[in-house]
Amino acid sequence: MKPIKIFVSALEYSANLHLARLIEAFEEKKIPFSLCGIFDTKVLKNYTSTYNPTIFRVMGFSGILKLLPKFFAVKKNLAKLASTCDIALFMDSSSFNIPLIKNIRKICQNHSNTPPYIVYYILPQVWAWKAYRAKVLSTICDTLWGILPFECGFYPKNTPICYVGHPLLDAIPYSLNAYQDSRKIAFMPGSRKAEIQALFPIFQSLAKILKENGKIPILIAPKSFENKNLNAIYGDFSDFEMVFDTYSGLKDCSFAFVCSGTATLESTLLGIPTILAYKTRMLDYYIAKSLVKLNFIGLANIFLEFSLYKTPKNNPNPKIPPIHPEFLQNLVTPQNLLKAYENYDYTRFFEGKTKLVEYLQQGSAKTCAQNLENLIKNLQK
Repeated sequence: MKPIKIFVSALEYSANLHLARLIEAFEEKKIPFSLCGIFDTKVLKNYTSTYNPTIFRVMGFSGILKLLPKFFAVKKNLAKLASTCDIALFMDSSSFNIPLIKNIRKICQNHSNTPPYIVYYILPQVWAWKAYRAKVLSTICDTLWGILPFECGFYPKNTPICYVGHPLLDAIPYSLNAYQDSRKIAFMPGSRKAEIQALFPIFQSLAKILKENGKIPILIAPKSFENKNLNAIYGDFSDFEMVFDTYSGLKDCSFAFVCSGTATLESTLLGIPTILAYKTRMLDYYIAKSLVKLNFIGLANIFLEFSLYKTPKNNPNPKIPPIHPEFLQNLVTPQNLLKAYENYDYTRFFEGKTKLVEYLQQGSAKTCAQNLENLIKNLQK
């Protein structure tokens, strides 16, 4: 069998983790293939990428300006490379991937070549904002793999889209279903500088109070921070025990205070009672609020609300999160977080967590690997 050439575009670290599990499942099929494109070789250690996504990780407007010539050159080269492949797999990062897909199709059209079969996995959140992207993807992609049961309904009729499961269900090594009596409490203030600067001082004040009451505060930092100057990032973190792995760090904790993002979904699926805290610049907050038409910002709350009511507009109690509390902006204070912790509704959390796992059904890696195998068989007919 002729080896299949698969082009991959995966910029985000989380996308690369999901890609690694997909490739691991696909390797079991014993189908000869090669990978090229842009992905993280620290995650996919057995493969060589054409470009590493770290080249685009910059801070500030001036940094972006300096990188623009390189950015366009890389994008041009990636489009040429993808046009020579059998399959092109795109993950997340729609602002990068959508123009890239258009360029690939344009190159193939100009040279009268057959374009690669284009697959989009980890779709943009069209259900939250920029809904027009659904129509764009439905016209430029050959198939779409959704990781949320409800998102398929946001695409035009006859769009080749299917639900493949949620990748976090492949990743979580355990799932607790009852409160565990542990003195350890996790704090996850995020990975971005602005997030940490906004949240960590509040988490630090709360940790001091909890520590005085016999609790053990655990600061869970991203693995990428392991060899960095932590004092420069956090300042004084002497009240915390430091851990650099989310899953092992949460395992022995009875509770978690978490910044918004994927981390709140992870802690919920793991069965760790969670409170979400989100704080950003007021201008950024109001801009986001005007663009995003959702009742909640925590992914677990958003997903369960969709499962219960089909759309946020149908929710009769839009101010009551279905799984865990959320504190935003000026409401993020040590006193408010402490009060919510002391009055936490554990029954609501564990019932909601069970419903969420049932709703998401399964992991996605094996389904995606099977889809790839079926696709290759059809291409080789």
